[in-house]
Amino acid sequence: MHNLNLDQKVRGKRILETKALKDIELAFRQFGYEGEDVFNVIAYSYIDVFAIETTKKLDKIIMKGHCLSEIVFQDKTLQEVIYCQIKKDVNGKNLPIFYQYFLAKRFRDITGKFFTPHAIAEQMVSMLPIKSDALIMDPTCGSGTFLKEAGERWQYTPCHLIANDVDEMLVGLTELVLRINTNQSHNISLFTSNIYRPDQEIQTLFGQVDYIVANPPFSLPIDLLESQSDLFNLGYRNSDALFIDLALELLKPDGRLVCLLPHSIISNKEYEKLRQSVEKSWLLTAVIILPEGVFQSTSNTTTRADIIVLDKKGKNTINKKTIFSNISSIGIPLNNQQKKTESNDLKTLLENKEVAKVLGI
Repeated sequence: MHNLNLDQKVRGKRILETKALKDIELAFRQFGYEGEDVFNVIAYSYIDVFAIETTKKLDKIIMKGHCLSEIVFQDKTLQEVIYCQIKKDVNGKNLPIFYQYFLAKRFRDITGKFFTPHAIAEQMVSMLPIKSDALIMDPTCGSGTFLKEAGERWQYTPCHLIANDVDEMLVGLTELVLRINTNQSHNISLFTSNIYRPDQEIQTLFGQVDYIVANPPFSLPIDLLESQSDLFNLGYRNSDALFIDLALELLKPDGRLVCLLPHSIISNKEYEKLRQSVEKSWLLTAVIILPEGVFQSTSNTTTRADIIVLDKKGKNTINKKTIFSNISSIGIPLNNQQKKTESNDLKTLLENKEVAKVLGI
């Protein structure tokens, strides 16, 4: 077996390092397993260590993971390393890291999706005013980062966390993260639906959701789909336009959307009609321009993104100020050359009393 030094790889390290991941990967390869098979074993091990009660969404992962673990855990050193990593990961923060490492190529190459860094997700969720029994939804949940942060922000305030993704394994990953972190005052609903063709389960949520927080797929062309989306019918036949109109359907009047969108939607002239149309149905509450490289650490891309906060207009809607801000740092390195973590300008912005007042937080 490839040399796995438990002292170096596990003790005192709560966040996985690339060297530890590579060692685990090489150990599995000696049994002929890689990619999804490795993740199935790791996910099953989380369920085993934390005695997680799961739904049928995780049945496939559990069955595959159990069968494979009986083979690979004949190597007791490998089992010890993985179980030690998991026992230290009491909040499940390393689960998305495992997923990204072993399955990121499948996740990223053709889906237009990029994992959201924790530093951004945490601050985006903080833009949601806390209230009891809120329905909080991520229609493109990925690894469940936003909903995990929402669960932590709501703590013991009752709420309903709703996760959806077209990828069944990502829904399973989200379930694991939420089961590790949430408490009995939080309800959890899990869906596996294509949001660009919302099925009946998703349609039952129309007009019911208080908050949507998401990082939807960026700028995927959608030419063959027939849709009643207003923005789609304006000629914006891409995933960004369809997502904004889906959010409008899902939210209650005065409900809030906090999402990441391509910087081009805010800056390019070709999206001028889209911006004008959006302002007919929404209050533009905030536009926060993020620095280049925010997805570098999670998805190895320099794609530019902005945080957009939109409030769906209701009967008692009152016009208010709009926050415009250009952020230069988010508290994490933005490229491989940066060694030091800079200050978190996004967090500083949201701590400003005037900004917090506009956001209602």
